[in-house]
Amino acid sequence: MAKDSTSEITKLSARGLLILDAAQNLFYHQGFDETSLAMIINEAGGSRRSIYNEFGNKQGLLMAVIQRQVKAQSETLTSINRDIPAKAALNQVCFRFVQGMLSAELMSLFRLVVQQVVKFPELGEMIYQKGPMAGIVPLVDYLDWLVEQKELKIENSHFSAQMLIETAQGPLHTRSLLLPNKKTSDEEIKQQVAQAVDIFLKAHQL
Repeated sequence: MAKDSTSEITKLSARGLLILDAAQNLFYHQGFDETSLAMIINEAGGSRRSIYNEFGNKQGLLMAVIQRQVKAQSETLTSINRDIPAKAALNQVCFRFVQGMLSAELMSLFRLVVQQVVKFPELGEMIYQKGPMAGIVPLVDYLDWLVEQKELKIENSHFSAQMLIETAQGPLHTRSLLLPNKKTSDEEIKQQVAQAVDIFLKAHQL
């Protein structure tokens, strides 16, 4: 079983971080199934014991790769500027978030994960609970704050935050997933995000 503690990336040793970097690179370029522990060790050094001690197994390594990306995306959401109007703040933070989600790195990770959860449903549950469900908390907190400020009317901030993020990613996410060679411009992201934010604000206006 994958080690549950892999979400605590900050507790990894220097060797653990090297292993994580090597595993991520190999997973993205070779595929999860095609990457062996021997390949990871050859690139990062260390031993199988190093991997077992810090990650549990190869699935644990994949979870750690996912958690590191979730942490980075979550930190994007924590940068919401509460000193400017909600529309501007949501446009800013959603643009940065979608920009990250559409990056080649995260697209590679998304494709990798989809392949694995079909074979390991329990991995999908772990990813869902420790990824999207946890990573969206900063945006949920901001929406709760907007409700307290009597700027918006929201019955379920967690659900509304999920809907905003999904709408902001919109068709561009599907296009990037299916057409990896077609680069998405910042202007395309800005336009899609602006439409998503407008729809969101209209749906939650007082």
